[in-house]
Amino acid sequence: MDNPDHRVSFRVMNIDYEMSLENFCLEMDFANAGFIHDSWNHDLKPEDYNPASFWERITGLTKYNSRFNKASNIHNPVLRYLQRVMACTIWGRKELGTTRTNELFMLWAMLNNRPVNTCYYFLYYLASVGTKFDGKGEIVVGGIIKYIARKLGVGEDQRINWIEGNNRLNIETLIAMNFIKPHL
Repeated sequence: MDNPDHRVSFRVMNIDYEMSLENFCLEMDFANAGFIHDSWNHDLKPEDYNPASFWERITGLTKYNSRFNKASNIHNPVLRYLQRVMACTIWGRKELGTTRTNELFMLWAMLNNRPVNTCYYFLYYLASVGTKFDGKGEIVVGGIIKYIARKLGVGEDQRINWIEGNNRLNIETLIAMNFIKPHL
């Protein structure tokens, strides 16, 4: 991701864009430097990150399985909330019950004050969504497309009314997210 020859191309509202990776990350205000947990480049991979021991530290569970780690097992509600935010924005997932390896790494990096190459994670996710899409399902990318469109000024001249969702957490939402349990 730090190669200046990498290019990013995409389409928003029937407008084609192509720019260098560095310029895209700069325009979007995404960090284009820092650690990547699964990098082939050892300079970008933190040596002291161990997902199983970190999972045990935040959940108390000794069994670690990256496919079945339940987000509701995370003890600290702030970390659970941060995981949910990442799942809904950076990785735009529909199913939110599990904690994926990328989200676990981001939590570790936040707690250990380590820089993360968020541009890499974001673009890697979008590229994987694009290659998996067969025209039959939904592409879920959270609110990030609206963010990109706004950063590029797309729709400003067309007076687009952005549809805003509920931006507040209420008791029902917190119960549905397993942040709190109802008092019976």
